[in-house]
Amino acid sequence: MNDELLHHWALRDIDDEAARLASELAKLPALRRAHEARTGAAERALRALDERAEVALKRRRALERDIAAFDAQEKRFEQQLSAVTDQKQFLAVQHEIAAVRAKRSDVETTALECLEIEERCAAERPGIESAWQRAVQDSTQANALWDAEAASAQARGNELDAARARSAALLMPASRSQYERLRHARDGRAVAAIENGACGACFHRLSPHSAQDARKRERMLSCDGCGLLLMLAPEASC
Repeated sequence: MNDELLHHWALRDIDDEAARLASELAKLPALRRAHEARTGAAERALRALDERAEVALKRRRALERDIAAFDAQEKRFEQQLSAVTDQKQFLAVQHEIAAVRAKRSDVETTALECLEIEERCAAERPGIESAWQRAVQDSTQANALWDAEAASAQARGNELDAARARSAALLMPASRSQYERLRHARDGRAVAAIENGACGACFHRLSPHSAQDARKRERMLSCDGCGLLLMLAPEASC
């Protein structure tokens, strides 16, 4: 294998690692969004629970004021009852007292229902709050890990860029120009290995003549399927 092919193979290794790093980094936004969604859902569940409890509390307090007002009404009617002078008035006041008591009973029932909602919310809150705290903690830890991975990948990417520049500089000008053009046009890859008689990138099979040419290791081939430069790995057979 001549030096030109060896330089291309070195560039292939560099570009493959760079592509792998880019692929790993490309996954991070989706992973972060998944954690954000989980944390957001847990926070919304907690907020909804607190809002439900707050609504129930406010309504119960308003109902308790109504109950107090009904109590005052009943006392006034009871006072009137002692002052009536005939049976008709007596029955009328008793009717008013019964009506007030019935209304108060309905309001008391609703107030008890509100209290039950508050108690259920209070019982559910520790579990929901714990789930939210776990989601926040998991997200914080995961983001710290991903930040470290991203920083490491960026540092390694810089090293690969420098190595690529050194290896590309060793190519003949025409080969370097072709390599750079293909790399920019093909998502960072310009060279593919021949694997089992086919392009390792698109799996397009080589013709018998091209396979024979590849075994000579005298020049780069071009894939008829994807256009990448093709070569056998050192010491590999077609």
